[in-house]
Amino acid sequence: MKSVGSFSSFVVISIISPAFAFPSLGSCNNVSGIDNFDVSSYLGVWYEYSNLFEVFQIGGKCIRANYTLREDEKIGVKNEAVNEWFGNYYFVEGTGSFADPANPTKGELVVSFAGTPNVGTAGTRATAKANYIVVDTDYTSYTIVYSCKNIFFARKESLWILTRAQKPDQSIIDTAYGKASELGLPVSSLRVTDQDGCSALP
Repeated sequence: MKSVGSFSSFVVISIISPAFAFPSLGSCNNVSGIDNFDVSSYLGVWYEYSNLFEVFQIGGKCIRANYTLREDEKIGVKNEAVNEWFGNYYFVEGTGSFADPANPTKGELVVSFAGTPNVGTAGTRATAKANYIVVDTDYTSYTIVYSCKNIFFARKESLWILTRAQKPDQSIIDTAYGKASELGLPVSSLRVTDQDGCSALP
């Protein structure tokens, strides 16, 4: 097993670094996290079914994330993958916190890893800008995670469809894609993640 802190060739789901997100013209969609977000039901393993192209995920397959509740009440994040060229197993660990600590039932979080700064106003977590927005989930089969940043006349978007099953039923995918489409998210640009040949995952 190998842990790589910077992990430039593979950093999955929750890092959501806007500098590497999918660029397109226009401003960000007015999408917010779900209300009544139940973090305890959200914890556990999620597999990446599809995502927008991310530079930092090049060469990664069998991508999954495991969320746990730490003793300090932050969310532990462990993202894992297998290098599709060499078959090596990689992982990176970080933490997640609610963007607004006063509202822990809003599905908007700030996730960071060693060497990657949180996005927000210095001196207060209450003003932190969410970089992991749960726009829809049923907790048991799928979740839709989104992030977007306006830069001049363009926007940089990240979008992930995650599933509890490594190879979910098509009906689950149809539901998730339908929800994402209703929210005006760039579903047509999603790329399906390779979840075959994953024996290197522990």
